[in-house]
Amino acid sequence: MSIAALITRQRLGRLTGFASTQLAVQLIGFGVGIVLVRCMAQAQYGYYTLAISMASVANILTDLGLATAVMAIGGRLHGQRQALGALVADANGLHRNLAVWLFAVLTPCCALMLLRQEAPTWQVAVLTVLIIATAALNVRVGIALSIARLSGHVALQQKLDLSVNAAKLVAVLLLAWVVLDATVACLLNLGVAAAYFIALRRYLAEQVDVPVAAAGEHLPALRQHLWKQGPNSIYFVLSSQLAVWLIGVFGSAEQVAEVGALGRLGAGFAVIGSVSAALVFPYFARRDSHAELFAGFISVNAFYAMLLALLMMLASTFPAEILWVLGGTYGSLQSELVWMIVAATLGAWSGTVYSIGCARGWVLPLWLMASTGVAATVVAASLVDVSTVRGSFQISAATGVVSTLVAIGYFNWKLRRHAHLEAGAA
Repeated sequence: MSIAALITRQRLGRLTGFASTQLAVQLIGFGVGIVLVRCMAQAQYGYYTLAISMASVANILTDLGLATAVMAIGGRLHGQRQALGALVADANGLHRNLAVWLFAVLTPCCALMLLRQEAPTWQVAVLTVLIIATAALNVRVGIALSIARLSGHVALQQKLDLSVNAAKLVAVLLLAWVVLDATVACLLNLGVAAAYFIALRRYLAEQVDVPVAAAGEHLPALRQHLWKQGPNSIYFVLSSQLAVWLIGVFGSAEQVAEVGALGRLGAGFAVIGSVSAALVFPYFARRDSHAELFAGFISVNAFYAMLLALLMMLASTFPAEILWVLGGTYGSLQSELVWMIVAATLGAWSGTVYSIGCARGWVLPLWLMASTGVAATVVAASLVDVSTVRGSFQISAATGVVSTLVAIGYFNWKLRRHAHLEAGAA
């Protein structure tokens, strides 16, 4: 199958429709982020950046690929209400067990990172609780969304994204006139996660038959998937948060705020991530033809290559105009902007290739990913100043280059093996 055959009018229409809605959602989210950057004291925005980073870590470590596992296993159970319901119940039960142990480890880590930046003790305690609660709800939301995406109900996510994020924007604008600090912003994030959770729980009750107690019939398959993907998920989240953590350890809260503010300019990658999760990953999970898989793989990589070139050109040509959006406090970060673009694009690229492999059950071996990634990080760290914002992004960019090449190479190898198996079956 050629790439031209892959891009049908129907698929292009679904992609355009979903992407346009997600663009509107991300514009709203971008507006929220800019209000936070401009209206929050720089130290408070530094605390908020660390809180968001730790929430991402808590989310991944208590998921460990559960949502992807539900999609991979559920792809073979499509249309079977009882079987999908049992799968959701087993995934929720497994998540509870993971959360109990991992939150016991993550809670003191969150507190220590915030205390390192001299946040008030009361605020450290409140932020830690909000981080853990938000992460727990987000994992359940991810599991439910996997079922919705397998069923083709992407409109549900679109409606939720628009309504919830619009409400968040209104709330942030109102609070900017009253009080807006890291605690208030994290409390809003918890409210958003709770709104998604309530809506999706109702959706699952209508679409699948979720038993009151987990039967355990899908636990072996779920655990097998997590056993393969979990270590990689840990590595991915740790490497993706490296820029924030380096500054959090070696720098000040103001430098953490600079990293977080630049990260707000990468909001467009959330659009790509949402489109991929809703349309691209299910495509690879359901297809089994080598021609279709190969055409999709080439399309994904061509898209990211062109995106990287375009964004680097814009960041190099119009740095002052782009940074104006963040306000005068962050206007001097022109060279840092280019490195942030490179690191963010490569991170999204490698993450997408890895995720489409997971959707097929082709999980990249940890020894290969970690060994190459750690080697790239160590070499880069020895060549740059790790206490600067630019240095932290340069390290992330170096790791991103290696991770992208390794992910592409592994997926291509699995595609070749799949082609041989398909030819042998024919």
